[in-house]
Amino acid sequence: MNKNHFIIIAISILCSTLAARAASDGKVHLKGQLIGMGTTSVKMQYDGAAAIVGDSRDLTLHTDKNGCFDTTFVLKQPTYYNISRNTLYLSPGDDLTVRITTNNKEATFTGQGATANEYMKYRLFPKGGSYIEGGSNLRADFVQTKALIDSLAAVRRGELAALKGVSSQFKQLEGARITADVLNSYINYISYATWLSGEKKTREQLTEEIETFYKNLTAYANPLYKAVAKDELMDVAAVRSVMGYIVQPENDTFKAWGEGVSISPRMTEMYQAADKANMLRSRVDRNTLDSIRIFMDRLANKEFAVELQAKLKQAQKLAKGSPAIDITFADVEGKTHRLSDFKGKILYLDFWATWCGPCKQESPYFEKLSKEYAGKDIVFIPISTDTNHKAWLNYLNAHAKELKQYNCVDPKLHSEWAIFYIPRFVLIDKDFNIVDAYAPRPSEAAAKTLIDSLLK
Repeated sequence: MNKNHFIIIAISILCSTLAARAASDGKVHLKGQLIGMGTTSVKMQYDGAAAIVGDSRDLTLHTDKNGCFDTTFVLKQPTYYNISRNTLYLSPGDDLTVRITTNNKEATFTGQGATANEYMKYRLFPKGGSYIEGGSNLRADFVQTKALIDSLAAVRRGELAALKGVSSQFKQLEGARITADVLNSYINYISYATWLSGEKKTREQLTEEIETFYKNLTAYANPLYKAVAKDELMDVAAVRSVMGYIVQPENDTFKAWGEGVSISPRMTEMYQAADKANMLRSRVDRNTLDSIRIFMDRLANKEFAVELQAKLKQAQKLAKGSPAIDITFADVEGKTHRLSDFKGKILYLDFWATWCGPCKQESPYFEKLSKEYAGKDIVFIPISTDTNHKAWLNYLNAHAKELKQYNCVDPKLHSEWAIFYIPRFVLIDKDFNIVDAYAPRPSEAAAKTLIDSLLK
């Protein structure tokens, strides 16, 4: 054996040793470029089982002005994360160089862990009807649509089976994702079919049609549920999405889908905790907070209790009379402002986005109300939450606004103000204390009543 062979063997042993050490330390090295995120503080959202309850495990990737970043963090076990529409599967010891945009299919990965993440580029979205893909894969009837769904799933299973260099755990989880996506596609078929048919039907007719379809779906749904109803598969978002139908069934048909399916105590607690977390994403009173504390103390699965505790703390910060949380935002010229710059006046905030239909419906009411209170001690502040700054500017160029416009990508919108849905309206008093973190919409008479009471 010559000298070069010894060198190659030595390097191979060294690399293997370093990789094993990194894996044992639980370190993940992630670097590269994030493009079009709209901020230099990009949220990498934890997407394991506890994500259905809260987001305390989220990480923030800090980039330079070109979106470049380099970070190292520790993982105890393989975990799913989301960056924009991209879902990553990261394992202890991964050393990945990435290029990620808001289009998941454009992502590139090199290094340790690349194979799994190249596969993840093409994962489907439950909210898009999974294999229905927003209606684009809808066919003339359910039989034909089902045939297409099943064929697409078979192709995906083949791709998964052919992967080399990924763990058996990854293949198990992603196999469950395929099954859950198929099930989600079946369930969502009727919604897309009735929506896109163009036929005018009464609410009663639509209800009957959907109920009949769901009943007939039981024979297909039940065996798929039996395949995915396992604790170890709850880390897959698509599995969590479909399991909600049978863990907390709203009617007898959903109960039938889950006939004979084993629902573990952990699954039950997970969905119960998620319900409590959802309650905390809106206006809550002291009695509600107390009942959630009692529930939280009784949780057997502490991972859910930790997430619920973080949500409880967040909700308390938004209680009436609490100090308003300061955020930064920019105007159309790019000048940065702070919310606290407006302290001394009543503030009525409108959190919206260019892609949000209900937001755009409220906008004229917001502007009209601002005119009614012109000269009064109140400032109306519309704040776009668009991460695509160019899309926001283009929208404003096409839609004239009289109020000064702002755009905010401050991470505290999510972590502190709990802006999980829009439109969202907030009222702050002259002392910069919260009056209502879930204020009435400007189209509602209650908005004027509340504002008038503050101006007295």
